[in-house]
Amino acid sequence: MSEKGLSYRQMSVLTAPTVGLSVCLSLVATYLPLLLSRYTNSATLIGVAIGGEGLFALAIPLVVGSMSDRVWTRWGRRRPFMIVGAPVMAAAIFLAPFQPGYFSIALTTFVFFAAYHLYSAPYQALIPDLSPLHQQGRVQGFQTMMRGAGMFLGMVVAGYLFESWEPLPFILGAFLMVGVTYITVSSIEEKPTPVDAPDPVAGLWSSLVDIWHTTRREKTITRLLGANFLWESTIQGLRPFIMLYFLYTLGTTTRMGATLLGLVGIVYIVAGLSGGFLADRYSRERILWTGLWIYLVGCSIGFFVRDVRLGLVLLPLFGLGGSLVLTLPYAVLMPLMPRDRIGQFTGLFSVSRGAATVAAPVIFGAGIDAATAVLGRASGYAIIWPLAAVAVLVSLVLYRAVTSSQRAVADT
Repeated sequence: MSEKGLSYRQMSVLTAPTVGLSVCLSLVATYLPLLLSRYTNSATLIGVAIGGEGLFALAIPLVVGSMSDRVWTRWGRRRPFMIVGAPVMAAAIFLAPFQPGYFSIALTTFVFFAAYHLYSAPYQALIPDLSPLHQQGRVQGFQTMMRGAGMFLGMVVAGYLFESWEPLPFILGAFLMVGVTYITVSSIEEKPTPVDAPDPVAGLWSSLVDIWHTTRREKTITRLLGANFLWESTIQGLRPFIMLYFLYTLGTTTRMGATLLGLVGIVYIVAGLSGGFLADRYSRERILWTGLWIYLVGCSIGFFVRDVRLGLVLLPLFGLGGSLVLTLPYAVLMPLMPRDRIGQFTGLFSVSRGAATVAAPVIFGAGIDAATAVLGRASGYAIIWPLAAVAVLVSLVLYRAVTSSQRAVADT
C-alpha cells in the first residue's frame, strides 16, 4: 500500500473481506433458522443457536485484538488470524446445511461464530494500520459498500439459490470467504510493529489487566464505545422485528417487506460510500452528527406510520441516517487509538457491538410484548421505533462529550 495514499483499487482490496464476512453472517442469520426449524418447534432454541454470536463477540475480539498487537510473523500481525479464521469459517458454513439434526447444526454455527470473531477484530485493526489519516473516512465508506453488497448477496440472491438447492448458497459463501481472504492477504504488506512489543503469550494477561486502566484513562474512547453500543443496539433491536412490523403494522406482504428492505439496502450502500468521502472532506464528526439527527427524526416518526406509502418515505430516511451512523464510528475512533493498542481498542469496539447483539433483541422484544398487551399488535410492533429513538437520543449526550473533548484537545 502506498504511504501517500490508497488508490480505489487498494481500498477495494483492503475492504474485500467485508463482503465475505457479510455474506456468511447473513446466511447464518437468515437461512439457518429455516433449517433449524425442521428439528425443533422452539423459537427459543433457534434463538440460542443463532443468537450465540453475541456471546462469542463478548469473549473473543478483545483477546485476539490484544494478541494481534503483540505478535509479529512473516505474515505480519493481523493476517495470521485471518489465515486461520477463514478456512474454519468456510468449513463450518459449508457443512452446516448437511448436518442431520439440531445439535449438529448448532455446533457448526458456534464454530462459525468463534472463527468469525477470531478473524474480524484483527482484520478490522488492519484498516487503521494501512489507511492514511486523510483517507480513513472513505475507506470506511468502501467497507460499508462491501457490507451492503454482502447483505444483498447473502439475503436476496441467496434466497433464490436456497429455493433451487438449499446447500448451494452456503457452499458458494464458503468459497467466497476463502477467495476474498486470499486476495487481501496476498496483496497487502503489513509494516513491522512500531513499538517493542512483549512476548505475545506472556504479555496477554498483562494486556488484559491493563484494559481497565487504559479505558479509565482514555475517557473519550470510553464514551465513544458507549455511544457505539447504543447505535448498534438500534440495529440489533430492529432487525429481528422489522419484517413483523411490516406485516402487522403496515399490513404488507412478505414480498413487499423484502422490497422495502431492498430499498433501504440501496440507500444504505449509496449513503455509506458517499458519507465516507464527505467525512474526509468536511470532518467525520460533523457528518456523523448530521447522520445522527437524520436517524433520530426517522426513528421518532416511525411509530406513527401505519401506511406502506408513508413507509416508502420513512425507510429511506432511516436508511440514510442509519448508514452514516454505522459507517463512521470506527473512522472517528481510528485517530483516538494509541498506535501500540489498535488491536486492543478494536477488540473493545467489537465488544460494544457484541453487547448490543446480546442485549438489544431482548429489550426490544420485552418492549413489544408490553406494548402489545396495552395497545394491540399493530402498535406493539411499532414500539420498536420509539425504543430506537431513545437509544439515539441518549447517544447524542455521550457523543457530544466525545466531540467536546476533541475540541478541547485541538485548542490546547
